[in-house]
Amino acid sequence: MKRATLSTTLLVAGLPLLAAAAPAADAPALRRFALVASSNDGGPSRTPLRFANSDGESFGRVLGSLGGVREGDLILIRDSSRADLQRAFADLRARLGRESRPQVRREVFVYFSGHSDEEGLLLGGQRVSYRELRQWIDATGADVRIAILDSCASGSLIRLKGGVHRAPFLRDLSTKARGHAFLTASSADEAAQESDRIGAAFFTHYLLSGLRGAADANRDRRVTLGEAYQFAYNETLQRTETSRAGAQHPSYDFQLAGTGDVVLTDLRASASRLVLVRELAGRIYVRDAADRLVVELRKEPTYPIELGLDTGKYRVVLDRDGSISSGTFDLRSGERLEIASASLTAVAPLANVRRGDEPPPAAGPPPEVAPTVAATAAPPRRYRRVGFDLVLAPGFRMSGDTGEPVEHGFMLGLLGHSDSVRGVQLSVAGNIARDRVVGAQIGGMVALSYGPVRGAQVAGYNLAMGGLHGAQVGYFASVASGPARGAQVSMVNVANGQMRGAQIGLVSVEKGSLDGAQIGLVNVLRPQQATRGAQIGLANVTTGAAERSAASIGLVNVGRRQRGVQIGLVNVADEIDGAQIGLVSYARKNRGVSIGLFPVVLDGENHLTLGWTSTSAANLGFKLGTRWVYVNLSVGVTRDTDQNGDRYCAMTGGIGVHAIPRKRRFYLDIDATHTSFATFAHPHDAERMVSSLRLQVGYAIARRLAVVAGPTLNVATAWGEDDRRPRGVSFAERVWTSGETTVRMYPGLAAGLEF
Repeated sequence: MKRATLSTTLLVAGLPLLAAAAPAADAPALRRFALVASSNDGGPSRTPLRFANSDGESFGRVLGSLGGVREGDLILIRDSSRADLQRAFADLRARLGRESRPQVRREVFVYFSGHSDEEGLLLGGQRVSYRELRQWIDATGADVRIAILDSCASGSLIRLKGGVHRAPFLRDLSTKARGHAFLTASSADEAAQESDRIGAAFFTHYLLSGLRGAADANRDRRVTLGEAYQFAYNETLQRTETSRAGAQHPSYDFQLAGTGDVVLTDLRASASRLVLVRELAGRIYVRDAADRLVVELRKEPTYPIELGLDTGKYRVVLDRDGSISSGTFDLRSGERLEIASASLTAVAPLANVRRGDEPPPAAGPPPEVAPTVAATAAPPRRYRRVGFDLVLAPGFRMSGDTGEPVEHGFMLGLLGHSDSVRGVQLSVAGNIARDRVVGAQIGGMVALSYGPVRGAQVAGYNLAMGGLHGAQVGYFASVASGPARGAQVSMVNVANGQMRGAQIGLVSVEKGSLDGAQIGLVNVLRPQQATRGAQIGLANVTTGAAERSAASIGLVNVGRRQRGVQIGLVNVADEIDGAQIGLVSYARKNRGVSIGLFPVVLDGENHLTLGWTSTSAANLGFKLGTRWVYVNLSVGVTRDTDQNGDRYCAMTGGIGVHAIPRKRRFYLDIDATHTSFATFAHPHDAERMVSSLRLQVGYAIARRLAVVAGPTLNVATAWGEDDRRPRGVSFAERVWTSGETTVRMYPGLAAGLEF
């Protein structure tokens, strides 16, 4: 009798965790409490459990992150005894008693994972009867009491008072329920089971998967009590039907009065979310950085599913009817990361261990249990080896048809067809391999392998449906589904899995992840996991949500999340941690540098400037850039008072750093600028130039208004008679003359306003 999931996930306290279609004005405030208990020890006659304590800790984490239970309202006890559980209930009653405000609805969750039998919970050599347990739960006085038991025969808790099964209920979203709800991992006469493979009890594992978002059937980003139970019931029953201990049927007793289903978790409260896109289909496993299985579900290609997870690294494995694919993702705080597919990996069968009252196993290997994650691998297919063959078309070959699958060493033909190729297929019209290619498919319009290709495909249209390890060379298109390692060289290149290597052509599309380069006129990358490499072309586009560590070099570069550099005439990124260098650059977030004629960073420092310098009078311009680096552009007007009184246009451009960022009232900017002077009659003919190093101290009068002033060091270059000597600074002036060119270095001042 393993751990009884007697957890009642205590929920929120300030979060609107009740599904509410309309914000009911009279809805009471909510505060949730939780008591999570566990014990691996069921007494000397019981096999010790492995995952009861870890299941309890996992349940407590989900309650805290998604269930609205504050840290001070969660009681967690491991390896609990009868006295420990009794004290914990007394502590729980005391905490609820201190919350006596009439406008606050109190909810309590009790979860137990461990051993039990038909009479009660087994804690070491002690017992807590189900009658006592229900009395302790009722004595808390909470408005809503939810108990979850993951242990053998825990359904007896429901049978004790005549609870009956009822269909999933409470769909009115204005929750005002009162009463209790008991969920148990098994019926009154069944064993609850845990699994080494998933590292948890089946029922708790699927219940937590549901609470993280897998059970959100109506996609409102809230998981209700009914949704959570229905998901955990279906998954637990399905995964235990073929186990040695037999099918496990979770049970429940809902005695809630009022309207509305109780919301257990709210995904909007999650630190970050993993989104399984609509098209993804199959059984999906999500493991954390410690390789613990945190979510498991069966997904159909009908709608996306959002999972609320903590920040960190995760590995997602997709089992699509025996075809396994996986990918590793770095989930950041506040991020909503979409997941599709990744590289292939093997999944072994899952061994189940019964939780409950069977005696400890005898010495020897543990009994085998029917696999529940993936079917046992089929024996390798046997082929009839044919060293040389002539094939006109499928079914017409010199070697004859004995009904056995054929593996060709060298095949020559019109439309070649092989079950397996370990050598060369050479045909006029095209080549087809059913299972695999180890070698080469050469010639014709089409080279098609339904299985993996290790070698080369050389044809007009190349398709490697099981992945590629080698090269595809075609005069029209090359397509690789699954992981690809090597090169695609065609007019159009498409890779649907992880690509390690290069795509070279007119148009290259990567739909998985890239570790290499795309070189062509148009390069499109839709990464579903972290990727790195380079895009070099006229237009480079990245549309996936995963982060890229890469360089994009082209006329136009467009990306979502990139760590690296964009170099082009036009650069666009949603988020970039690196550099944008171009004529026009745009980013919603940029944690690096943006350099160009017109760089725009929405979360950066963007200011309109109005100022005066010792080299030109009125200057109107702007500072655009990130928190640390900016571009300074301005246009000014000055009058020649020493010679003929002409007005000159001063065009200034420069780059600077926010040495002290503009967080408080005082800040410091250092920049280098270059100013060209030309008459209005000949604006394109610069008559002199001034380069300046400026130190500017700013004082923010208001949020969008600051005064700036500071010294400058100027170097002026003039030709012929256009030499301008600055007034009043001859004591610090340095002059160099060569022919008709005069260079003057002198100090100056700059001042103005920033908006």
